[in-house]
Amino acid sequence: MSQTMQTVLLSLATSLFVSMVTFILGLKSGKNQADRAKLQELYKNIHRHFSELKEALADDCPKLWEHYKKNDEYLPLIKELESTGDILFIKKKIAKSSLDLEKRILIYSWNLNHHIPDLHNELVSNLDIYRDGYSFKTYNRSEDEKAHFESVNPTNCRTFSPRGYFILYNKEATKALLQKIDTSSCAVEFSLGNPMKYTFKIYPDSLNVSVEEYIEYIYERFNNNIEEFNSLCGEKDRLIEEIDKLLKKVEKRVREPIGFWETIIGAFGDMFR
Repeated sequence: MSQTMQTVLLSLATSLFVSMVTFILGLKSGKNQADRAKLQELYKNIHRHFSELKEALADDCPKLWEHYKKNDEYLPLIKELESTGDILFIKKKIAKSSLDLEKRILIYSWNLNHHIPDLHNELVSNLDIYRDGYSFKTYNRSEDEKAHFESVNPTNCRTFSPRGYFILYNKEATKALLQKIDTSSCAVEFSLGNPMKYTFKIYPDSLNVSVEEYIEYIYERFNNNIEEFNSLCGEKDRLIEEIDKLLKKVEKRVREPIGFWETIIGAFGDMFR
């Protein structure tokens, strides 16, 4: 075969190969464009979901499994994506870390909720710290005779700040809340459930010690008598850090659901299937 013929054949083969690659890339790009809107919506939903979980943790009002109950199942977003198969459209590393992080956040919230009766019991364990006149309210739905505590109300206070018991896992936030008893003559009420399983209401001028002494006293009891209290208090910040890292990855996918190199690699993969 002459040198000229070899050159012609090589040029033809190269041209055919380039045309085939261009055609496949065009098909792949078109398919990716069709998938782009669906993927963007998936990643937006994931970003929104973890942003809500983060905000709830930061506000000391964590999301619980019961917030995601559908029929007889508990299906938070990522678990639901797994059950429907839509998780397969998400980048594997993001899908895996999202599923794991969502589960750990909700298990953490469950543990916080599980220890709320212990928190309440510590608050009412030494009644000498409260001025005489306190009472335990009785409700038909309550089996615990000490489930609903209310201190004496010597100033006839009619305003109060309602909060969940979850804030007690945050000492600084609890301190700021309880200081309202002194600074704004406002009562504070902790509660759990709807209907309420536990309530604890404390009015201004109802303590036999200062608010600062009271705060140190109850946290000493929490630390000494409630298993895992310290570790539960510290875990929130670690989970929020993990959420932030995941959100950065998801944000990139919201902007560009399918990367350039993923398109190239996917196209060549399709050629050899």
